[in-house]
Amino acid sequence: MPGGILHALNVSEAGDEKGLVRGDLQSGEQLVLVMRRSPGRVRASLVLVVAFLTALLSAAMCAAAILAPAPAPAVPLVVAVCIGCPLFAGWEVPVAVASLRADRAGGRALARLRRTLEQLPETEHPLGL
Repeated sequence: MPGGILHALNVSEAGDEKGLVRGDLQSGEQLVLVMRRSPGRVRASLVLVVAFLTALLSAAMCAAAILAPAPAPAVPLVVAVCIGCPLFAGWEVPVAVASLRADRAGGRALARLRRTLEQLPETEHPLGL
């Protein structure tokens, strides 16, 4: 699947999946590679922008609650929003960053391949086509 991220899972006979931490497999276990679709370049960038703006707005709300003292019943809600919203918004940030890095690495590999192909000498087709 193009644009995907490859994950290795260690599956035991019981069928439970765990992330593969070590390369050794115990008896009765098999290695399964799962391809997960990564977000596109635009969506990955949008995820990063939204996570940044959420953190910025949460910090602003926290500062406003400190500077203009919030009523006592509203403080737990302000704390929950100021901590929970950036955590929730940042849920997909690692996948977005991995996707952007993979796109950049793929572009560099393609440019390197093109440079290598440009260095090859031009030859005539053996059949004269």
